[in-house]
Amino acid sequence: MKIDVIITAMLMVITLFQLPIMALAEPIHPSVEHELLEWLVPIADLDDETSDAAVGNPLVPVARFYRMVDYRPVWMDANGLRPQGQILWAAIMGSSGDGLRPDDYLFPALEWPLNDSVSLSDSIHLSYLKRYVQMDVALTGAILNYAIHLWQGRLAPETLAHMGLTNQRTAGRDLPAELAAAVNENRLTAFIEQLRPKQKAYIRLRSTLKQYEEIRKTGGWPAIAPGPTLQWGDQGPRVSALRNRLALSGDLSTDLPVDESIYDRGLETAVMRFQYRHGLIPDGVVGRKTQTALSVSVEERILQLQLNMERWRWYPDSFGKRYVMVNIPDYTLSVIEDDWTVRRMRAIVGKSRRQTPALSGRMTYLEFNPYWNIPRNIARKDILPKVVSDPDYLTRQGIRVFDSWDHQARELDPAAIIWENLSPRHFPYRLRQDPSDVNALGRVKFMFPNPQSVYIHDTPGRGLFNRQERHFSSGCVRVEMPLDLAHYLLDGQGWDRNRLEAAVMNGQRQTVVLEDPIPVHLVYFTAWVDADGTVNFREDIYHRDRNLMVALNNHHTDLIVCGNDAMRSHLMAVCSPLPTDANARADVSTRMAASMEPPGEAAGDPTTGL
Repeated sequence: MKIDVIITAMLMVITLFQLPIMALAEPIHPSVEHELLEWLVPIADLDDETSDAAVGNPLVPVARFYRMVDYRPVWMDANGLRPQGQILWAAIMGSSGDGLRPDDYLFPALEWPLNDSVSLSDSIHLSYLKRYVQMDVALTGAILNYAIHLWQGRLAPETLAHMGLTNQRTAGRDLPAELAAAVNENRLTAFIEQLRPKQKAYIRLRSTLKQYEEIRKTGGWPAIAPGPTLQWGDQGPRVSALRNRLALSGDLSTDLPVDESIYDRGLETAVMRFQYRHGLIPDGVVGRKTQTALSVSVEERILQLQLNMERWRWYPDSFGKRYVMVNIPDYTLSVIEDDWTVRRMRAIVGKSRRQTPALSGRMTYLEFNPYWNIPRNIARKDILPKVVSDPDYLTRQGIRVFDSWDHQARELDPAAIIWENLSPRHFPYRLRQDPSDVNALGRVKFMFPNPQSVYIHDTPGRGLFNRQERHFSSGCVRVEMPLDLAHYLLDGQGWDRNRLEAAVMNGQRQTVVLEDPIPVHLVYFTAWVDADGTVNFREDIYHRDRNLMVALNNHHTDLIVCGNDAMRSHLMAVCSPLPTDANARADVSTRMAASMEPPGEAAGDPTTGL
């Protein structure tokens, strides 16, 4: 339902009531409290039950709230919105500032058709309740929905494909009780404010969203007509459009007078800034990729900001004093201390069919000169065809063959195996690559045990770090400077650079436990804002932005009820909310997941981990 339609409907209701929206509060008549008490007490009592009528009943939180405010209307009275109701209304109308949709809450949590009653079920009708009381109940449902969305997001990340992440915001908050306390203590504004994520990254995105909304309101930025590559020295109307486009996005200063139709050094610098912000090679030339990024509308960028704000609502307010973060679409690994980046290096992440999942864990140990227990899917699909075409492949790569995945497995002679008789469906062997210069894990791996068996490691394929797009792995994260990362992690344990290099050069497998384990976060952010205000966007390499958008559009949390033949044994037998299981909420993501392979260089390896 469009916002303007909803607002019109709300005004129609108020007109019907002949209630001024900004009226002063009026004492609540005792009969109204009695009506609310009579209706809501049986529902509130369900809060103490575990019956089907209680578990998942969307009206129980609403009834609990009213129990804590003595069953009195708090948002409206016979004269219109009370002071607390005005605060609630302003918060909902301003929810777009957090990347949420006001029409999710303006369409109230309970059905309120413009007729004689609000229908809650086949057996319950509220025609005997005053109209403003019905609206009060609806607004309570709306603010509770809004509070949940602002605090934890509209979707649970575990319902989305390739999200090894669960919602990390503090669980167990009693929002109806907190809302009631805020109302009773006249601090509703503070209650709403503290629901927002406190991460600086979220705060910066919120500020940027406001700036981009202002650009949208003024008509957005101009399109640049298709054409050949633009570079220094070029002239014409396309150069003028490019200059206007970069000025609107803040990449080009307009303080100095210039000939707008000439591609000068100032414009070249602005193009380089734009390219840097979008993860492109900053060469100052507007080629195909740069023109594609320039052609993205401000509306699309606003949506990208909103989707990434939703992701931040899944995380705690702090990742800790220090942590390792890999931003998958940015192909980078960063080490953060006290909100400052102290290490940053290029990374290689999973290919589209073997995606690196978003997850969090704790790095507990490192392994020098590691074995690579080759995952079953990689052995069957990647290694087997190479062995069939090249019988010496295993020997040349230092790969040994074992008859099972047991720790006591017997080593086999690869020359005695008829590889042509095997197939991806029939491959009973375990392959293990010994430490060497060609080992796929390089000379060191960094372990943070997780269900997806994903880890960070070195690689012999150094040349791939020079690529602009770096999604080549089987799900794990390859890092450009593994010894620098190892030195940072082990510096406090007596490991200087010489000791690290000696451990690598001796070729012996060695495990080193971290005395101070460090949190690791593999995240998927396609939009973020640096501390200096630089707004960054990245390509949605795994289509997770698209999938999240689809899931959000298919997801409903409004407390809308429908008519059915509910059980008469319970006073309040309402319909369940719209489906909330993973398939219904993220159908597209789920279908995509079915076509993906398990992530991780060690996926399916039961011997992974200490």
